[in-house]
Amino acid sequence: MAAAQSGTTAETIGAVFAARFIALGGVVLFSGAFLDRVNPVVAAVTADAARFVALIALALFWDGRLDAVILAVAVLIGVCEAVSEPALLLITPRVLHEDRHATTDPDGRTDGPADEEAGVTAAYGLLEGMRNTSGIVGPTLAATLVAVLSSSAGAVVAAAAFGLSAVATRWAGARYAARTAAVTATQAEEAEVVTDAPEGPLLRSALGGLAVLWRVRWLRHVQLLAVVHVLFAVGPWMVALPVSLLEAGHSATVYGFVLGAFAVGTVGGALVGGRITGRRRGLYALVLLGLFGVTVLSPVATGSVLLLTAAFVAGGIGQQAFDVVKMAGLRREVPEQLHGRAFSADFFFSFASLPLGQLFGAVLLRFADARTIMLWAGVLVLATTAATALSPDARRFSSAAGPVPETPPESPLTPAPDTSLLERARDAGTR
Repeated sequence: MAAAQSGTTAETIGAVFAARFIALGGVVLFSGAFLDRVNPVVAAVTADAARFVALIALALFWDGRLDAVILAVAVLIGVCEAVSEPALLLITPRVLHEDRHATTDPDGRTDGPADEEAGVTAAYGLLEGMRNTSGIVGPTLAATLVAVLSSSAGAVVAAAAFGLSAVATRWAGARYAARTAAVTATQAEEAEVVTDAPEGPLLRSALGGLAVLWRVRWLRHVQLLAVVHVLFAVGPWMVALPVSLLEAGHSATVYGFVLGAFAVGTVGGALVGGRITGRRRGLYALVLLGLFGVTVLSPVATGSVLLLTAAFVAGGIGQQAFDVVKMAGLRREVPEQLHGRAFSADFFFSFASLPLGQLFGAVLLRFADARTIMLWAGVLVLATTAATALSPDARRFSSAAGPVPETPPESPLTPAPDTSLLERARDAGTR
């Protein structure tokens, strides 16, 4: 807002948003390989501290015309986000959930690991719920501060938020370190698992993260689904949506309102996803993801703002619930030594193709009307989600041949590493 008021061109304002996204997408694969070598708490605290310093500098020195300054801050924000997002996925379950060893009753049933999985899934649901809540409140608060006070006040408040995040993450670091040490000792004693950080070039390690997701069949299906959705459905839909609403006689206010409804839905979706466990968790998650297809089709089917709002809330619930269950499954399925790379690769697959999808949507608008684009986008989401559900592994979100086992092979907190998977991931960059 300050840049626009000071006369900065629209092209420069657009370049600021693009710079953050390009930095995020370009770094996130390598950040995962980096996080598998260092303490993720230190990495997350450093990222928050860097953003704190950058935003304080921005508040003090930027006058709305120094384009190079705001571009540099946008790049730094993107790089730090590429580090902190996967780092929090590594840290959160261990900080929020108690470690429990499986116990066996006289009938031979176990109860510890099932509760463990439920706790991890709930932890991710809580994390995503908090993120989505801040995503709703944050922009509104920022706009109010800028309008009432100044852009510098908004930058100071944002810096304070990152400062508090750094302090909280540092405080949680002691809890994380204690539990990491306990799990490492258990693994070394019971399974003789090698827990040293993987060695080799960073690029090879990053490619190893891609190899992990590709070689686990249900993860491969889910990542391909994400790329297809983002490139051929979500991107074009995001471009066609405002055009479709305006053509239907709605104002820009309605566009912002339905997007806000989707954001509200994601908060509920995070909580719903945190409750989904068991052998059919993948099927439930895919059914919920299908709600997003209904959201995509809703502007084609109705012009009622009330019905559009309900559809967008439902889509937010389904999309976020699916993501929470997927993240918990990825953590369970992938060896711990590869968690950083796997989470970063998942983040890359889910978001890196979005600009290309939006560009594709802009091109499509030259040849087709907005309603037609949204119709085919919705059909594509529903058809590809249903096709993914045909895979037994995807319906379970597990590569197990039968029902999901109640006891993990080794540690109660982390699954036993598949040695062959580890070796293949380390060698992926040499092929």
